[in-house]
Amino acid sequence: MKKILTIAIILASFIMILNSCQYKFVVEPVIPPPDPEDTISFSQEIVPIFDIQGCISCHSTTGQQPDLTADNAYSSIVGGGLVANDDPPSSIIYQKPLPEGDHYAKYTSAQAAIVLVWIEQGALDN
Repeated sequence: MKKILTIAIILASFIMILNSCQYKFVVEPVIPPPDPEDTISFSQEIVPIFDIQGCISCHSTTGQQPDLTADNAYSSIVGGGLVANDDPPSSIIYQKPLPEGDHYAKYTSAQAAIVLVWIEQGALDN
C-alpha cells in the first residue's frame, strides 16, 4: 500500500510539473512592406533602426566603424561604401544585418524592407 501511495504521489507531482510548463512563442507581427512610392526618410526611419537594434552600442564615435550615431550615420554609411546604388540588395548596410546575414545584430523583416527601399530610392540624406 505504501508503494502504491509513493508511486501515486510521484506520478501526481510529475503531472503537475508538466502542466505548469508554459511556452511563449514570440511571433513577429506582419508589417506590410513600405510603399516604394513613399519617400523613406533617413533621419526619421533609418537612424531609429540603428538605435532600436542596439547598433550604436558598438558602432559609435569611439567604437567600431561605421559610426551609426545620428550625427555621423549617413556619412559613415554612404562615404564608407556600404551602399551599392547600382545593386541595392547587395549593399553591405542591407546584407549584413539581414535575418539570415552574418552579423550578430539582425534587422526584423520590416526593418530590412525599409532599408532596402531607402537604398532603392537613392540613399538620400533626408
